[in-house]
Amino acid sequence: SSPSKLVVSSACAEIRPPSLQTALAAMAQQYYQQQYYQQQLLLQQYYQQQQQYYSTAEAALAAMAQQRAAKQAQQLQQQYYQAAPQYYQAVVQQPLQQQQTVAITLPADAAPGVSYDFQAPDGRVLSFEVPAGYGPGMQIEVAC
Repeated sequence: SSPSKLVVSSACAEIRPPSLQTALAAMAQQYYQQQYYQQQLLLQQYYQQQQQYYSTAEAALAAMAQQRAAKQAQQLQQQYYQAAPQYYQAVVQQPLQQQQTVAITLPADAAPGVSYDFQAPDGRVLSFEVPAGYGPGMQIEVAC
């Protein structure tokens, strides 16, 4: 009958409430898990903030680049419009003249490919080359 008492007493030992050390270890584990989850949450929030910051920074850089391109386009347009009046004035100051021609009678030694000088009505000295098919005594119209 005494061996049954030993079995009963060992069974009672197994049912004992957890020791203080075991309870503290469980509480510590729970605390560290909470700390870990809080750190994970903070890291996630930090990464989201960084992502928002970089998205905002990228948007700001894109806007700055767009503004710079618009400003360059505006400067080019201003340069064009500043240069355009000068070009326009130069064209207007040199009115289109109808091309004048002068009738010249070819001299006795005229032959195709031979060059001659003549004085235009405005006083300039110009030259021309006798074209193929023309010869002495023929008239030719030369542009001035």
